[in-house]
Amino acid sequence: MNTLVLSARRAAAALACAAALVSVAACGNASGGTDAASSARPSAAAKGSPGAASNGLEKLAAKEIYNNSRQANADAGSFREQMTREDAKSDLRISATECAGSVEMAQRGSFEIVHKGDDVWASLDASLTKWVNSQFGLTLSADTWIHGTPTHPLMKGFVSWCHTEQISDPDTAGANLNPAKGKVTVVDGQEVVPVSISGKDETVTWYAATTGEPYYLGQDSSRDDMPDITFSDFGQPVGAQKPSGPVQEAPQE
Repeated sequence: MNTLVLSARRAAAALACAAALVSVAACGNASGGTDAASSARPSAAAKGSPGAASNGLEKLAAKEIYNNSRQANADAGSFREQMTREDAKSDLRISATECAGSVEMAQRGSFEIVHKGDDVWASLDASLTKWVNSQFGLTLSADTWIHGTPTHPLMKGFVSWCHTEQISDPDTAGANLNPAKGKVTVVDGQEVVPVSISGKDETVTWYAATTGEPYYLGQDSSRDDMPDITFSDFGQPVGAQKPSGPVQEAPQE
């Protein structure tokens, strides 16, 4: 394998490492850890009226709430995921086969991404382009769409931020995850039931809607280095399309 391909693989690993922190499952918490994870507030698109008929979610055990709310998001087929973390933020629309939006990484730069089926396009700003080129010996051009497949050693680093597995293979509570169920409350006008875990003086809480569809609306964590996430726009098309403008093919494998 030539040096260029090795560099592309290293770049992908670095980008994927940053992206992994977006997902509770990717960090190992959902399968049994007690580290805190993330935060959210339901958006207007997911709101239900306080006092509306209950969907019955709050009557279930904590693990069932966890599982059912994630399945409800998957069943919607698509949603908008907005994430913020101390060193990154993203705004992505996601389905099982599509993803479109933007990612910003502190001290590195930002990129736009479009993922549709077997195609991925990423447009890096000047700062991120310079960082990737200098760190990994590549010759990417700023503000040019880089094109490749989701399995390409470089492109999979960008597409790993999309977490399309939330639709195709939604997370479930592992045997070692023992969440506690809280009382139904209202967050930003939406009735929710909180489910939380605590450990090492840290707490992570998940919010699931108790009226309308039992969507998983977001997470709240006490850790600054883990993401705050809000889910909304359930079932709305991602609408990923091949971008216009100059395109540069990703380094050959």
